[in-house]
Amino acid sequence: MRSPRGRSRRRIGRDGAQWLSFSDLMSSLLLIFILIMFYIMYQYFDMYEINMAEIARQQYDLDQANADLAAERTKLSDAESQMLAQQIKLNAAQKDLTDAEAILASQQADLAAAKTLLDDKETQINEQQAALDALSLQLNDQQTQINEQQATLNAQAATLATQEQTLSAQAATLASQKETLTAQEETLIAQQATLEDQQRQLEQLVGMRPRIISSVSAALRAANISAQVDPTSGAIALESDVLFSTGQYELSPQGRAFIDRFLPVYLSALFTEEYQPYVAEILIEGHTDSRGDYISNLELSQRRALAVASYVLSDSCTTVTPAQKARLRQMATANGRSSSDPVLYPDGTENMDASRRVVFKFRLTDEQMIRQLKDILESEDLGAAGANE
Repeated sequence: MRSPRGRSRRRIGRDGAQWLSFSDLMSSLLLIFILIMFYIMYQYFDMYEINMAEIARQQYDLDQANADLAAERTKLSDAESQMLAQQIKLNAAQKDLTDAEAILASQQADLAAAKTLLDDKETQINEQQAALDALSLQLNDQQTQINEQQATLNAQAATLATQEQTLSAQAATLASQKETLTAQEETLIAQQATLEDQQRQLEQLVGMRPRIISSVSAALRAANISAQVDPTSGAIALESDVLFSTGQYELSPQGRAFIDRFLPVYLSALFTEEYQPYVAEILIEGHTDSRGDYISNLELSQRRALAVASYVLSDSCTTVTPAQKARLRQMATANGRSSSDPVLYPDGTENMDASRRVVFKFRLTDEQMIRQLKDILESEDLGAAGANE
């Protein structure tokens, strides 16, 4: 009986689900009842010879159960009759649903065709609207051009009237300009002489650093002081082995003696009457080689730079004049560079001895130099403008 109910369950919809559940329940109850019957019959035959009185009682129970079974079968037959009637109604409803689905499919097809037609018409309308907008934009542009041209014509007419008025004034001033031209020609010769003098000043100002470097190098050579002077920057490298013991940052007696010889010559070359206004800062930098870690080398280089700066700025250094020391205290700074700027051999390897050094550098007063350059260039522009007039 499960196979027909399974097929009917697939055919019926949600409305007949409760009847199928009831049928399954009845079938389960019937199966359970049959199992109980077999169990009772088994007990009956097993105990037949043992206790006839028990058999009589069980027979009574069996009869009562049969009566109940008959009643249940009657109920089951009624339920099956009702289910059959519901199945007939369900089949009719299913047929109506199939017919309705066919009608709906036809209507959907008609709707799709109508929508396609509507989309085509909407596309045509959009294209026509776009063409209309483009035409309107073109007309607006043309109108704008016409307005601009009209405004230009009006402006040109006004300008023409103004030019006619100014032409008379220019004719009147032309005679006056001819009179002043003679005076300008007389001043041109004087301006040309001034321009040549300013050109010489400009060349002198641009070559200030090379002249200072040349003077410092010449002074060190004349004093027979061995020091490496960078021909581009003017930096002077003093070997650490001359100033400090290995791994130390306190000036050795030999180092103090070398600085006592070097510093007066260096400052005398920098603090001349010609160069002193342009020297803005003197830097004392400590450098190490790349052996060891960076932080330890940084600390060592800072302490060495500070040791040199402390000595040259202190009263213990007596080889420079008080005026030079006062000037030095205003512009000297000390920095440690660790191993960040090593000295290299031509093959790219590090020169360890040369990398361990203390460097003296000078910086020029760039703002003052730039201001003087600007004044000279402005003077040249004024002279050129006067010549053009």
